[in-house]
Amino acid sequence: MPSDAVQTPHNEIWITCPNGFHALLKREITDLTGVVPRDWARGMALDAPLLEAYRLCLWSRLANRIYLPLGQTDEMSMDGLKALVDSIDWDQHVRPSGTLRVDFQGHLPGIDDSRYGGQKVKDFIVDQMRERHGVRPDVDRDAPDISVVVLIGRKRIDLALDLSGDSLHRRGYRRATGPAPLKENLAAALLLATGWPERARAGESFIDPLCGSGTLVIEAAMIAADFAPGLLRPRFGFEGWLGHDRAAWNTLLGEARARRQDGEAAMVPVLGYDADGGVVARANETLERLGLSRQTRCYHKPLAEWSRPTHLALKPGLVVTNPPYGERLGNKPELLSLYLKLGNLAQTELADWTVALLTSDTVLARETGLRAAEKLRFFNGPIETHLYVFPVGDRTAHQPSQQVAQDDALRNRLLKNLKLRQKWLKKENIEAFRLYDADLPEFAIAIDCYGDSLHVQEYAPPKEIPEEKARQRLMHALAVLGDVTGVPAERTVLKQRQRQRGKQQYERKDSAGDVFTIAEHGVNLQINLRDYLDTGVFLDHRPTRLWIQQHAKGKRFLNLFSYTGAATAHALIGGASSTTSVDLSRTYLNWAKDNLRHNGGQVSGHHRFIQADCMTWIEENNETFDLIFMDPPTFSNSARMTDTLDIQRDHPGLIRAAMNSLASDGVLIFSNNFRKFKLDPELLALYDVKDVTQVSIPFDFKRSRPHQCWHFHHKG
Repeated sequence: MPSDAVQTPHNEIWITCPNGFHALLKREITDLTGVVPRDWARGMALDAPLLEAYRLCLWSRLANRIYLPLGQTDEMSMDGLKALVDSIDWDQHVRPSGTLRVDFQGHLPGIDDSRYGGQKVKDFIVDQMRERHGVRPDVDRDAPDISVVVLIGRKRIDLALDLSGDSLHRRGYRRATGPAPLKENLAAALLLATGWPERARAGESFIDPLCGSGTLVIEAAMIAADFAPGLLRPRFGFEGWLGHDRAAWNTLLGEARARRQDGEAAMVPVLGYDADGGVVARANETLERLGLSRQTRCYHKPLAEWSRPTHLALKPGLVVTNPPYGERLGNKPELLSLYLKLGNLAQTELADWTVALLTSDTVLARETGLRAAEKLRFFNGPIETHLYVFPVGDRTAHQPSQQVAQDDALRNRLLKNLKLRQKWLKKENIEAFRLYDADLPEFAIAIDCYGDSLHVQEYAPPKEIPEEKARQRLMHALAVLGDVTGVPAERTVLKQRQRQRGKQQYERKDSAGDVFTIAEHGVNLQINLRDYLDTGVFLDHRPTRLWIQQHAKGKRFLNLFSYTGAATAHALIGGASSTTSVDLSRTYLNWAKDNLRHNGGQVSGHHRFIQADCMTWIEENNETFDLIFMDPPTFSNSARMTDTLDIQRDHPGLIRAAMNSLASDGVLIFSNNFRKFKLDPELLALYDVKDVTQVSIPFDFKRSRPHQCWHFHHKG
């Protein structure tokens, strides 16, 4: 039996939980203990016997930790902390030869690091016991006899025992999972918020069509089977505590095992589905270990192929799912298709089921086309999410007529653009082109087609357009785009265009490794749609690359600011006697080498790739070239450069240096995409200059005028 000495004067029990759980936890505690708890700064508190603390450890599906307070002080100092720890008779809690762990949460004057605070509290405890017994407890971080917690508030220090030990959300059943699994108590909170316990008792069924590692399915099955969430935990924090009442604890365990046996016999079907066969297999292994596989199963099936199961007699009940949120912008096209499919299923196959989904993305939730009756806030780790609950009945959201009109306008423009480009594409023999470039003010995006893939760039919306409104328009644009082109969402890549400074233009944005080649006038160019801001080829320079290809035969070709060497590959195919490609980025130079190899070239003395600051290199160069292509960025301040590059300021010096390296009958092609760029008039006096901008802009870019271009020759 427990010692009376360890009972606090008020027999308090503290229960912590994640943000957003408080109302649910209050109801759960009342149902489990028969005591209505009161609010506490970190969760809930109640006055109850020790047995009820045990019951909460075993049965709470929502709590993180259960604390038994030992004392408190309002003296916010190191001396106050020491006096508080010394006031506890630690012989009542741990043997001199036992083990302990200290969790220190907060800051005190002189204690800014939680590890240091924990070390000091441990020292105070072991010093007391060493003075009394000549021996002291050891520290055990994994399985201590007692876990001591110090909670520092604004005006109070609290000292308590952690009866739970490890966080209660760790049930003990999880081994291997898929990416980003839900925490078990968050999954339970979603189920409790949607009334699953009552539904299960009424014989209703449960489905998660995007179950992932199966956390929602497993938690739903445990609730349906009356399976205590703590029954499989290997250890609780009170089991090595000297005040532990083993008889009371064993009685609770016996009751829980009996309830589990009865619950399993009467449980309703609980089903999960996912496109990842690996995580489905692991979820089923967990269900087998739990003994819940008779009525609970996860199946390998993508959402696109999902239909209401017919192999079981299912009473319509509850669908709860946690679709991916797509925190990265590039995931949105594929996710849009998924959310649209969820909305469609909710209105067809699952029309007589209550449907709930958890997401952090309000726009994607809206794109399901469903009208939510409830929107409940939860935190999935640091991410604020909402649970949208769509009850049975008419749940189709009204789509504003203005949005419908805008969508129709975009659809018509895309169809028109496709029709206009069909003959041109056949004539030009190219596989990559611009389909749309902010033609309509409501849809400020650029859409490029690369074979059977789409590359969508969202221009930053004006400040007066609310972010959510802009994102909603983007989601609608992607939906319309998929309808018009037939390109699936997984082959659509979305990015946001912003001005890039310094090394940002070279930084890797992703690591998907989705690399393929396209053909352009007989030249093979390597494309990477996902990993970088740009794709590896500037489509608006297609005519300039063709001109280089047609005029390169027997020429010594220099490609300054060479990027991925597309122009170099064209010069190679055109019969250049040699090529030299100069760029600051090793990544892009390696890409340029690949482009050369894709076209039958070999990196050698005739085909050189030089990593250097182009401004410095061209000023120091002593070689002569017959054909030079120079397309500098508008601005660059990379750390590897000796100076910043501002194209408006620096272009006269760049052009003079390049002309010093140009043969007497050679051609310098100079281009840039700075819209306000003005060519220095003095250059017109020094060289023969021809503005070729109009002929250098291809048909698919005529309305946007993306760059300016000139040919420079030596006079005479």
